[in-house]
Amino acid sequence: MLQESFIEKVLVVEDDRTVRDYLYDLLRIKGYKVKTVSSGGEALHLLSEEYFPVIITDLLLPDILGIEILSYLQKQDLHTAVLIITAHKSVDSVIDALRRGAYDYITKPFTSQVLLNRVARAMEKIRLEEMARGLSSKIIYTTEEERQRISREIHDAIGQALTIIKLTLKAIKNKYEHVRDLPGEIEGLAAYVEETMEEVSRISKDLSPSYVSEVGFPKALHLYIETFSKKTGIHVRSFFPEGLFFQSPQQETYLYRITQEALNNIAKHSGATEVEIHLTFMNNQILFSIADNGKGFNGAPEGQKGGLGLLGIRERIAALGGNICVESVPNQGTTIRMEVPYDSTKSFKS
Repeated sequence: MLQESFIEKVLVVEDDRTVRDYLYDLLRIKGYKVKTVSSGGEALHLLSEEYFPVIITDLLLPDILGIEILSYLQKQDLHTAVLIITAHKSVDSVIDALRRGAYDYITKPFTSQVLLNRVARAMEKIRLEEMARGLSSKIIYTTEEERQRISREIHDAIGQALTIIKLTLKAIKNKYEHVRDLPGEIEGLAAYVEETMEEVSRISKDLSPSYVSEVGFPKALHLYIETFSKKTGIHVRSFFPEGLFFQSPQQETYLYRITQEALNNIAKHSGATEVEIHLTFMNNQILFSIADNGKGFNGAPEGQKGGLGLLGIRERIAALGGNICVESVPNQGTTIRMEVPYDSTKSFKS
């Protein structure tokens, strides 16, 4: 989740009122914006409505385990640092929490200075990650502009040069029709130039961000899928609602790029023979999924957050203010599920 301006907010999840009030006062004095809840259920409800860079939670809550808060954050792809408060005897639980994505832990009893140092470190970590994601969004925007520039140059320079070559070859053929074998060779060269012109046109269109919004997301994607299937032999089915309309060109361009990245990943790594792409609207959200029947994987592919292809997908979804979830079962395939606000009016500043 990208924030327009970073606010140092802390959520305290603690059922002991004395500890809860102590943490509230301590953090408020240090300038943090603090909210407190006494149960895991309250925490999950609040997290569904509000973003907190740092959460301090006990592992043993009256209704749920603190681990379930970690699971919720991971499922929603929320970039939050979680500090676990625990007793010395709960070392095994702490190790499990750290494996599940907790940032750090504090054992009871603790001093105010130790807690404040951990919170400050956690807050700085999230702040720097937010800055990195903001920079990543600008890089994506700049990349799309560069794609458009290259597309124009390919179309104007190479496209025109090939057209001149083709016309010149035809003129030579007409002029030297009486020379044995020459017309046939020229005809062959002209046909090859024609194929090259079509390929240049395809590359130019594929690079241009405006191409997607000009022809519409469904048509642009259908043409890309057609070429992809011919080259890879992977059968792709796509399902879109009637009268598909996007609020901004960024939405359809980024979803188009995401599909390109996902299909390229599938072709390179999955061993899949079939892919299904679904796009629907629900509760003012764009629900977008890409599923394959490939070999799948255990855990995250190529590391915790995935390889460069998946990283690019995550960055574009984050730039649109959305969430992403990757589900995979060995030998049964992988599904990427994405949610993007349909009423997103987000724009980038170069």
